[in-house]
Amino acid sequence: MHTLVYPLSGNAVTLHINRRAKKNIILRPHGKSSLHISIPPWLSQNRLQQWLRANEPLLAQMLAKAACTPPTPQNTLPEWIWWHGRKTPLAIHSAATQIRYGESSLHLPDAAVTPLQQWLWQQAGQHLLPKLATHAQAWQKQPACIALTRAKTFWGVCRPHTGIRLNWRLIGAPDYVADYICIHELCHLPHPDHSPQFWATVNRLTPHTQAAETWLKAHGRELFALG
Repeated sequence: MHTLVYPLSGNAVTLHINRRAKKNIILRPHGKSSLHISIPPWLSQNRLQQWLRANEPLLAQMLAKAACTPPTPQNTLPEWIWWHGRKTPLAIHSAATQIRYGESSLHLPDAAVTPLQQWLWQQAGQHLLPKLATHAQAWQKQPACIALTRAKTFWGVCRPHTGIRLNWRLIGAPDYVADYICIHELCHLPHPDHSPQFWATVNRLTPHTQAAETWLKAHGRELFALG
């Protein structure tokens, strides 16, 4: 990802750009003076500048939308979180947070976001990274390294020299979604782009591609309830 400062109506707008879009340019509000923009890998800087100039009203609309969105209260827990694909309620008792899932429950020391994030990060490391390692061994595709990421713009990333990183928030998704992201990133080792060959490999290795993408489209934003 890289940034671009674009002049809009006399104001400087920061664009956070990634090249993960398949065909269309995708805009998302980020702040009062910044936007996330996803573009196809083949789009040149000149074409991007042309598109920006032709769509300045849309940029202004997105910025206005971000400005009208109330900030998320800091250190405030939601009523529930996603946990392995299930909506799991959070109950607060005497300044301690209790997480109930199935017949079990977890008590955290205080009713705050940070301890819960830390616990979920640990759970992601214990669950997601072994899952990725198992898939890598099964399909004989060994990344240089595997790790978690706190990124807010992608579910996983694969780079030749730094390996594969998985978004820790996938601990909230169903296992078949996490499996799909693992295989998706592993398939970037032989296919660094989103070519037809890449998607053919993904679809051959996992039967859950469409179901996983549908779940993420419907619930992906909810995985960011804790930031």
